[in-house]
Amino acid sequence: MNMTKLNVKFFILSAVFASTSTFAGVKCSDVIYGTDSYQDKMEELSKKAGVSPDGNFSRYHEDVVSALCNGKTEDVNNSIDAGFVEAKEVKAISKLLGKPYKVKARSQTGKSYGYSKEKFINMGLCSACADNIAQYYTEKPSSPCGILAKQALEGDPEAVSKLQESPEYCNWEY
Repeated sequence: MNMTKLNVKFFILSAVFASTSTFAGVKCSDVIYGTDSYQDKMEELSKKAGVSPDGNFSRYHEDVVSALCNGKTEDVNNSIDAGFVEAKEVKAISKLLGKPYKVKARSQTGKSYGYSKEKFINMGLCSACADNIAQYYTEKPSSPCGILAKQALEGDPEAVSKLQESPEYCNWEY
């Protein structure tokens, strides 16, 4: 084999190794809650997956990592559908962990929940309040809170005002 062919093969192998070693920094055994490396490795994973440039991550990201590492794809699907994490984040996290995952599209209920929660936040409701009301709007639309939520989304200022008062019947039971 001549030197040119050998150099080309060496260059290709080096490039392949370099590209795969970029992702080799985090594995499931590194992100087991309670281990010494947990925080640092979750921050590294968060940065590499594009979740946060400074390494911040939420408990929902932790849930997704745990579910991916334990093969609980239904839990991952539920986190995406509920809007707790974005599908693109899950795709990047699964790739970095070496845990193939086919991202499932959000259901109509999931999309409605996400849309309505955002609208309720824009109406001046706190995030937790908006979450509770969006749950009623999507899961129990004929309940008193679901009806009030629908009226607010249709532009009824009185309904918006009532929701801003955080009525007791709009506290979702998790």
